[in-house]
Amino acid sequence: MVQAVDNLTRISGRLVAREAHPHRPGWDGVVVHVDDAVPVEGKADLLSRYTGEDLAVAFRRELLACALPGARLTFRARLTLDGALAEPHPDEGDLAIAPPTP
Repeated sequence: MVQAVDNLTRISGRLVAREAHPHRPGWDGVVVHVDDAVPVEGKADLLSRYTGEDLAVAFRRELLACALPGARLTFRARLTLDGALAEPHPDEGDLAIAPPTP
C-alpha cells in the first residue's frame, strides 16, 4: 500500500472554472490559475511547482459559497492520490475569497 506524504501548500490564484465534482458528493472540482504557492511550515510542499499554471482542486462546495470565475482564492491544499484537495475544514484566515475585479 502506498502511503501519502504529509503535505500542505498555501495557494493564491484566480478561479478559472467550477463544476460539481464527479466522484465526491458535496464537493466541486475547481480549476485555479496559481499565481503564488508557498510551503506551510513543517509540511512537505508538493504543489508550488504549479505556480503560473492551472491546477484542478477539489473543494467542499459550501466553502466556495457563490464564488464565480475570476474570484481570487487563497487557501491551503494537499496533494493526494486523487489529486489536489483543499482543506475541508480550514481554520479562520486559511481561506479567503475576493470577488472578481473588473
